[in-house]
Amino acid sequence: MVKLDRTEKRVMELLQKDGRMSFVDMAEEIGVTEGTIRRKFYRLVNEGIIHIAGISDPFKIGFGSPVIIALNVEPGKSKMVAEQIAKLRPLHYVGLATGNFDIIVQGVFPSNQDLSRFILEDLSAVEGIREINTSLLLRVFKQSFEWGVAL
Repeated sequence: MVKLDRTEKRVMELLQKDGRMSFVDMAEEIGVTEGTIRRKFYRLVNEGIIHIAGISDPFKIGFGSPVIIALNVEPGKSKMVAEQIAKLRPLHYVGLATGNFDIIVQGVFPSNQDLSRFILEDLSAVEGIREINTSLLLRVFKQSFEWGVAL
């Protein structure tokens, strides 16, 4: 676990609410100098603590088939399978899980045909997968990255 000071935590919280907030505005909000914010920001980015990205609505940009895929794998192969599928391009989230499934995956595809090809060719080629369960998302009501920062 990385040690974050109070200013770094506040920078992260502010960016989660408004990823385009300027260093000057953050400095005013937190009560430190713009230079301090700039230094803290680049530390967080350079150490891989935060990633800056533009998040889009898949439906609005031509991805008609966003999907959640739940996988069950052979015993003892969860990590190996997760590492292999994490390399597959259409996926943007791969996580080991507890409960009914071993791995949960999210991806976006232009069409059901593209999703079908991915499952039948790419995903099925990964050794160790026993079961593939897909849930096609019909509509997204909330997508938020405002997790806050653990104290």
